[in-house]
Amino acid sequence: MKSGLLRFANIHLQQGPINLLTASLAKGRISQSYIFVGARSVGKTRLAKTFAALLQCLEPVTGPTGGPDACGKCLSCKRVMAGSHPDVTFLRPLGTEIRVAQVRQMQELAMLHPYLGKWRIFIIDPADRLNESSSNSLLKILEEAPEMVVFILVVEQLERVLPTIRSRAEIVPFHHPSHQSAREVIAQVTGVSPEEAARAYALTEGAFGASLALAGQEVAAVGPLPLREAQVRFLEDLDRFAEHVQAGLHDAPSLEAALAVLESPDLPFFPPLLASRKALARGLLLAESLPAAFPVLFARVFLDTLDRGHRGVEKVLDGVVARQKSAYAAEILKDMDKQFGPAVQALFQGQVTGFLEGLRFWYEDLFHFAHTGDERWLLNLDRKEDIMALSLGRGLGAAESGIRLLSRSLELLSRNVQPVLVLEHVLSSIGGRTP
Repeated sequence: MKSGLLRFANIHLQQGPINLLTASLAKGRISQSYIFVGARSVGKTRLAKTFAALLQCLEPVTGPTGGPDACGKCLSCKRVMAGSHPDVTFLRPLGTEIRVAQVRQMQELAMLHPYLGKWRIFIIDPADRLNESSSNSLLKILEEAPEMVVFILVVEQLERVLPTIRSRAEIVPFHHPSHQSAREVIAQVTGVSPEEAARAYALTEGAFGASLALAGQEVAAVGPLPLREAQVRFLEDLDRFAEHVQAGLHDAPSLEAALAVLESPDLPFFPPLLASRKALARGLLLAESLPAAFPVLFARVFLDTLDRGHRGVEKVLDGVVARQKSAYAAEILKDMDKQFGPAVQALFQGQVTGFLEGLRFWYEDLFHFAHTGDERWLLNLDRKEDIMALSLGRGLGAAESGIRLLSRSLELLSRNVQPVLVLEHVLSSIGGRTP
């Protein structure tokens, strides 16, 4: 289980970034700007929060390697963890991008003296969602910001950050752990068996942080299913996912709490849906052929299910706003409304991305096994027999073609190409066809 304390000691497989930050602290050389760069779910955001907690900590301690560490228990550390520290601000996208108005608001805050802590800290996550205007506005802030202000940009793709911003920041690269080392740490930290660690890791598509949270939970296994049954199960679990989101919103005591539900990084990792999505991906890739009408029919039913869930969540949100609006000024209500819509949209659009990423990871497993024959490279280690069968039946060429297809499709989605077209194309290109 993931520890709730914000401490370097609770961050795994990222000793390099930790050493870099603790060395800076030991020398008293805190950079104005950092760029934390690495793959998803390797600990970038958690380390950003932990570093912020240490900078604001009221009672710093010595970590296991002898460097400084946050205590994780003082009022300041707890506020950073909860996202309520007045001097630690998180800047997140509104919809698909971070807008210039958000950055300008951050500029106003940056000019203020710290209210409670020693620093003004801004965590921009993910910073590769800055558009051209907001990037230029951020650059101006970096040029003018006073002392005792720290900016932490969290990114997956460094090339999406302006070169002029990169040149002003200290780059903190994050290691992408091997699948084998990640599974070993999950088993060690959570105490589950190697088999359960492998299953949790595969269900989350290799998202290390999510795997730590999932390991040990009671998650009903979804065994091999015929393609039709796997499809039905997946669509049913999409509906359950929407109900899960609605239940979280029903219990939200404030609009801020409702937004926190929608933006929780753990929310997309809904165990039943992860399991049925994995089963569907397996069924699609192992199918010798797909009916000619399948790509069109499934793509549209998939998107209709997401749209139904989207509308249901919006209806619950309307009720939350109606109950809470008397406690908020009109300006704040308007601002919250601007954030709700994009947050809900991103949540359901992310299901299409997750589906395609899951397919790509299967093809990557097929590539690694066909190329090396080493099962330690497999993300879906719990399905190694299926990977072996695919390798024998399709080989390296099919793996390479599948990876190119899915990578290109994900890029098209990121450029706002209609999801129905992307899904139809992918499904028409895998598994063959029958009349």
